[in-house]
Amino acid sequence: MTLPPMPKSAALMSTALALAEQTPRSSKRLLIVVLAAGESKRFEGVKLAQLISSLSATETREQAIICTHVELLQQLHCQDLGLERQDTHSPQHLPLLVILGAHQHVLQPLLAELNSRHPFDILINPQWHTGLASSVSLAASYAKEQGFDAMLLTLADQVALSADDYRQLILTWHETGKDVAAHYLDDLGVPAIFNASTLPLFTHLSGDRGAKSILKQQAQQGALVAITLPRAAIDIDTQADLASWLALKE
Repeated sequence: MTLPPMPKSAALMSTALALAEQTPRSSKRLLIVVLAAGESKRFEGVKLAQLISSLSATETREQAIICTHVELLQQLHCQDLGLERQDTHSPQHLPLLVILGAHQHVLQPLLAELNSRHPFDILINPQWHTGLASSVSLAASYAKEQGFDAMLLTLADQVALSADDYRQLILTWHETGKDVAAHYLDDLGVPAIFNASTLPLFTHLSGDRGAKSILKQQAQQGALVAITLPRAAIDIDTQADLASWLALKE
């Protein structure tokens, strides 16, 4: 597994921020969703509980993959992105939903400290064994019921993505009003943002079908913007993937 070249995030962010300053912003409510319900069968263990190095404001420490991912997303602040502060528990942070399933009894306790600092919601998907579609559909239903304008789907095992990558997706969604998806390995994929008008499409998914078919449909209809995020190509599926990633970070 090789590490793709780093994108010119700073230049892209500067352009996006410049556009943001020129365009009046209306308040939008975005829900960030972490999909973490899978069995991780290929990993042969609790993948998201594995320790990786994590850089905080003051130190480098080891913590579980899922905690590193959630903490990264907690760096995305409403006031920096022109989004409505609707979470009464933690108004400066974007609302966050974590969907657990197969390994909930291991992963939920790991998230307790982060949740106590900046509260977020956790849903348990009892149908996790039926495939990824059940978690995606659960997330879409939650976003619709709570009246969000859109949801950002993320995968905790995409360990190479940065906060700037997610900011780029959000700013592009805010400025274009369209669905936004990452583009890597010559294809569309997550992380991706889906508007409320797109969410009903998720009720038709089944099995291990994720959001890819919907992304392609929206792109064909001109309702989606693709953002090049080569680091999204790196994910952890096997023990060998984790070993390669840890070696690259040394």
